Amino acid sequence: MKNKLLITFLLLISTHLIYAQTSLIKGKITDKVTHQPIIGATIQIENSDPIIGATTDIDGHFIIKGLKVGRYTLIIHSVGYQKVRKTEVLASGIDAQQLEFQLNEEVTTLEGVTITSSNDKDANNVMATVSSRSFSVEQSSRFAGGLSDPSRVAYNFAGVTFSSPQDNGVVIRGNSPSSVLWRVNDLDVYGAAHFGGGNLAGAGLISIFSTNLLRSTDFFTGAFPSEYSNSTSGVFDINFRKGNTEKHSHSVQLGILGVDLSSEGPINREKGSSYLVNYRHGFIGYIGKLSGGTAPNFQDLSFNLSFPSKKYGNINVWGMGGLSDIETPYKKYQHQIKNKDKEDENPEVKIKYREYEQDYLDKDIDFGMGAFGVNHTKSIGSSSVLKTTLGVTANKYANTTRFFEEVADTLNEGTLHPYENQKNIDYKVSLATTLTSNITSKLINKSGVRVDLLSTDAYAYKADSLYGNLNEVFRTNSSAYNLNAFTDFKYQLFPKFSVNAGLAMTKFELTDEVSLEPRMGMQYTPTKDIILGVAYGRHSKKEELKVYSFINPLTQKVNDMKLSKSDHYVGSVKINLTKNIRLTTEVYYQELFDVPVMQGTPYSFANYTKLWNSDAPIVNTGTGVNKGIDVTLERSMVNGFYYMLSGSLYDSKYTDDLGVTRNTLFNRNYMATITAGKEIVVKGNRLLGFNINATYLGGVPLTPYDEQASHDQQKIVYKENELYSIKGQDEIWMNFGITYKIPKKKSVRTWGLDMQNALLTEQTAGYKYNLREQKVEEDRVFFILPNFYYKITF
Repeated sequence: MKNKLLITFLLLISTHLIYAQTSLIKGKITDKVTHQPIIGATIQIENSDPIIGATTDIDGHFIIKGLKVGRYTLIIHSVGYQKVRKTEVLASGIDAQQLEFQLNEEVTTLEGVTITSSNDKDANNVMATVSSRSFSVEQSSRFAGGLSDPSRVAYNFAGVTFSSPQDNGVVIRGNSPSSVLWRVNDLDVYGAAHFGGGNLAGAGLISIFSTNLLRSTDFFTGAFPSEYSNSTSGVFDINFRKGNTEKHSHSVQLGILGVDLSSEGPINREKGSSYLVNYRHGFIGYIGKLSGGTAPNFQDLSFNLSFPSKKYGNINVWGMGGLSDIETPYKKYQHQIKNKDKEDENPEVKIKYREYEQDYLDKDIDFGMGAFGVNHTKSIGSSSVLKTTLGVTANKYANTTRFFEEVADTLNEGTLHPYENQKNIDYKVSLATTLTSNITSKLINKSGVRVDLLSTDAYAYKADSLYGNLNEVFRTNSSAYNLNAFTDFKYQLFPKFSVNAGLAMTKFELTDEVSLEPRMGMQYTPTKDIILGVAYGRHSKKEELKVYSFINPLTQKVNDMKLSKSDHYVGSVKINLTKNIRLTTEVYYQELFDVPVMQGTPYSFANYTKLWNSDAPIVNTGTGVNKGIDVTLERSMVNGFYYMLSGSLYDSKYTDDLGVTRNTLFNRNYMATITAGKEIVVKGNRLLGFNINATYLGGVPLTPYDEQASHDQQKIVYKENELYSIKGQDEIWMNFGITYKIPKKKSVRTWGLDMQNALLTEQTAGYKYNLREQKVEEDRVFFILPNFYYKITF
């Protein structure tokens, strides 16, 4: 009897262990152009023996069960389509998300050789030729220092860096972060970050949505297709994934940064409709308040509702919104005595005085961002698809700053005087429609139109002295429309040679001009492992709407401004050294013109930080040149190991209204990045991951100061005629991450640590004047953000 009980117990334990160690991979296969499901496509686990795989059903769905926990490489193929090799596919228990793969129609040479696509990092956009790639939600959450933020993930790529360690601004090939276009679910939004606005044009602290919602992201660094407008730098094209159509699942993540809650599941299983919702609430503000320092608070809510219909087409209703604020109190006098309990030691007295102007400032800054959209996608016949998007987006920034008049430098009592008051709310209503047609197996066309109705409500007040009254500096309540239209053709001229050609048109009401922008790209594949590409694009960009209401002090009328424009030329060589390792080299030359500058000054919008007024007329006489080379050596995660080595040499210059050519604010000249990681399966079904990212950057361009004038005026007075003429110190930044994933029978639990700035690096940001010591000091920025977290999915 005892033996029977023992055998039964062992069988139950072994059954549980076997169950706990198995997982699945599921997804959907569609045509890359028409988005139609592909029936009968085969999906096979690479190097599986015996062969493990699946075949898609009538709706393009597949599922592979009985897999051990770990990462797999999938080989996806269907008759008439190019074979795709997808690496880094994770099978980790019950939290399996539905993957989406898109296949291109295959092209066959006269000799019967089939042209295949072998790299899954290429952009999803069929019109992309060079300077583009895609990255997945897995990479967003895995890369060290990424903080699940697409902006910070992009820092790993060649030619891309940050503007400041404190924010997530994206500097691409020397261009300002304000020149980057953010497109979410086919709606162009006002950035996508918390704490955006103010002096952080094009940047914030952290993305306004969780990567739990992301399907994939296309990232462009230049010469991008004609469907993207209003950018002279780069593009983030982000799409939310659909919720689980089969069962409900939820996740809770609790960490130093805050709490992250997600839920997804079917709305109607028979119709395939689903929901996906996520809410986050930050904790770092509470930590700041406890320490008496800066207290940044944030919370956001995002969702995606999917309603597919074979008859009426697919409808997606989605939204995202976030509120954030920063409270920075004036600095308190502190008198601390150390070692006071030790009689045999002299007490050490530590006194903290108010020393700098910012120590006397008491700031309350509020931010808000929201977007809501409806997408309708309908197949037209078997070779075309029509996508229409209606959406609205808004962005808010409000700043109230007071100056503390102290009774004495050793007291914290005093009077707060109004010092600065600013507010800016931008609104946009957009309607866009795009028709994509697979005219023949060799010819694809993508055409569309986008109409934006823009409005802004902004004002700025500033005190005439430290204890004076607030005076109005600027006020506007204006609106305008913007019209974009485009057409793009991709033609497989020869089996190994394809051509992309397109034209974009922009009509912005306030500049009263029509900008015609040709785009072109060519790709030649001499062998299956070598891809050569060249591309050219003319791009334009409008400024913030309120800028067009600035008054010209000479004419007392608004400035007569044009769109900023650029011509971008790129040459690319991609070599597949092995099936897992790719070497990519790109050279580029970008010429900017019609750049807004302040007349008679060295200041240019090429170095754009948020403006509230201009004392000088704004004219479009500025120019600029960005040129350089980007190199990337990348190994996909196979056998639990991946790496990416990237480096850039570049030069970024602008010419002001005085005709003087200077460094841009973002001209670091060189950078090198190492990103790597190792994932180990331990105890049968648990995943232990180590990830690291290290970056070496050239110093930030700085402006020398006038020492005597600074002493006389008790503040930093810069030598404007030597703007950005000196360099700060080179910098080394390191981030690392550790994850430990534990699959259970009904849940998956993850412990993790994501550490930003592990070397405690400081960045030179310029200079500041010490009012107490009566001297100029170096202003250094220090930013560290460790995020230790626990996540459970069930």
